[in-house]
Amino acid sequence: MLSTLFRISSVFLFCTSVMANDIYITQSGDSLDLDIVQDGQNNQIEGLSGSGNAIIYGDNSDVSFNQTGDSNQIRVWSDSSSNKNMTANVTGDNNITKIDNHGADNTITTNVTGNNNVTFDEIGNGGDTNNTITTTVNGDSNNTIAEVQNGDSNTIDVQVQSQDNNIVRVYVNGDNNNAKVWQGKHEDGNVDNNETGDNDAYWYITGSNNTTASYQTDDRGNGGQYLFNDIDGSTNTIKITQRGAGNHSSTTDVNGDNNDITVLQRGNNNQMTSTITVDSGHEVDLLQRYGDHTATINLTNSGGAYNLDVDQIDQNTDRSYSITGYCANSSGCTVSVTQN
Repeated sequence: MLSTLFRISSVFLFCTSVMANDIYITQSGDSLDLDIVQDGQNNQIEGLSGSGNAIIYGDNSDVSFNQTGDSNQIRVWSDSSSNKNMTANVTGDNNITKIDNHGADNTITTNVTGNNNVTFDEIGNGGDTNNTITTTVNGDSNNTIAEVQNGDSNTIDVQVQSQDNNIVRVYVNGDNNNAKVWQGKHEDGNVDNNETGDNDAYWYITGSNNTTASYQTDDRGNGGQYLFNDIDGSTNTIKITQRGAGNHSSTTDVNGDNNDITVLQRGNNNQMTSTITVDSGHEVDLLQRYGDHTATINLTNSGGAYNLDVDQIDQNTDRSYSITGYCANSSGCTVSVTQN
């Protein structure tokens, strides 16, 4: 067990023994470069809910954690005013990575390659701005990823390439945030040949002027995709793309004004279920292509207009929709359905 306290600007390298490694660290100071490397088995840099401390204070710092081996854990809490870059690179089995970073103009970058990984990143307090979370997971089945973003004008980018049964949960609390989740295909267009689908994503958005994009793809068409949205706020832009078999997008509890929701589903057995409370001016667009399609949409209006456009396109397939709408606006509401 090692407990250290640093208040100088320098570079530190920790190499622990192969069999059982622990690092408990409390660090204070600005302008620090810290690099921790662990190679071996049963490695830990443990704080938060762990048995020791892993706490880092200070501004204008670069902190890097690198673990290669089995049964690794990184759990770090960080507090700073601004400009702290934290990176976790994990290669191995049964890894748990949790990083909690508070302040403004900070970044968290997590790269995980291995089996059965759990990644949890949280950045910002309620008033923090211009923070960035980037998470990349290349692993096997049953990965769980959670991203929490508190504050305004922050960015989340999550990319998951692994076999199946991946779950991503994103919590956005604030305004003018931008968040993307890629499951199955990276933003650069690369595809994991072992990807079989069965990806789940859950979005919980509270605030206004946020932009979110979900991409769940299985180019081999074997897997099922599920996406859930819970939105409370105004002028949010929600984009959903699902490719594969058994696509299911569920959007519920959309409260606020002038939200824009776009859903593209391509593959077999597409389902869209949406329950929306329309205060004013929602735009909802649904495009379902290639395969059997089902759309169930409930629109409850409390005084504002809405526009709904549903397109179900394919030949020789089953297509059905159920739309329940209540419009209490004097200028009327618009509903368009095309089956081709």
